[in-house]
Amino acid sequence: MARLILRRLRDLVIVLLLVGTAMFFIIHLIPGEPAAALLGPYATKSQIDELTHAMNLDGPLILQYFTWLGNAVVGDFGKSITFAQPVLKVIVDHALPTIFMALASTVLSVVLAVPLALKAAAKPRSLWARLLTPITAFGLAMPSFWLALVLVLIFGVFIQIFPVSGYVDLLSHPFEGLQYLVLPIIVLASHQVALFVATLRESISGELLNLYLRTGRAKGIKEKTLLYRHVLPNALLPVITVVGASFGYLLGGAIVLEMVFVIPGWGLTLYNAIQARDYPLILGLTLTMAVVFVIVNLIADLLYVLADPKVRVQ
Repeated sequence: MARLILRRLRDLVIVLLLVGTAMFFIIHLIPGEPAAALLGPYATKSQIDELTHAMNLDGPLILQYFTWLGNAVVGDFGKSITFAQPVLKVIVDHALPTIFMALASTVLSVVLAVPLALKAAAKPRSLWARLLTPITAFGLAMPSFWLALVLVLIFGVFIQIFPVSGYVDLLSHPFEGLQYLVLPIIVLASHQVALFVATLRESISGELLNLYLRTGRAKGIKEKTLLYRHVLPNALLPVITVVGASFGYLLGGAIVLEMVFVIPGWGLTLYNAIQARDYPLILGLTLTMAVVFVIVNLIADLLYVLADPKVRVQ
């Protein structure tokens, strides 16, 4: 277990170095200058040059990189150009909506996927099992932004039950804030439910072929007991891995959904930072998302080890 954690921490350092280096040089390929974007179209060249110098963006690119890297190692991501605040503070201030939506959609997806997949796998020739196959395929293929726009049309124009844009702080007004996040959570969960159902259904179907079930039936153990006590725990193991891997999709999907629903989380903040050429904030947010993704996968690996005795022994 300790060696696994050390390996994952080593991987975290490598991933952060690669992501940070790649993003640093990629964002400098974006046309335009941060100073010009900040000052507006009527700024003079001398004003742009002065602000560029003040932001330490006029030196050699390789020198800028090593300066940024040295500061980032000690947790100093610099100062956001658009917010005029430390990047770390901006990241913390905008973390709650994105993290809450990701966690809530994951929990909702697992809660829905388990009974759906279990019912379909237990009775593979039933009408429900046949209907679930195209529904799952549709859920996997459906673009999240399309479903978001459909929900905005339904709940914003016709039914008007949930607000379709904006955000209220969850800590100050939890009930009202949750209303603003219901639709984005549904959109995020729709793809995950389809993915988890497909994975779990296949896993359960394979588990039902094992010989120990025949032995259990011969001993008179009820079918429901075999299904819930023996088949389901073993079948859930692949889902743990899929949950960790799909967290990256949630962080990426948050960018689009936060733009559609105007939610000031990491996604919308990153989009606005790219538009404003806010280099420090872009780098800080991408690195933070990479850290979250790696940590979630580390937790998934640890849960897998704890859940599977064979892997734990190895």
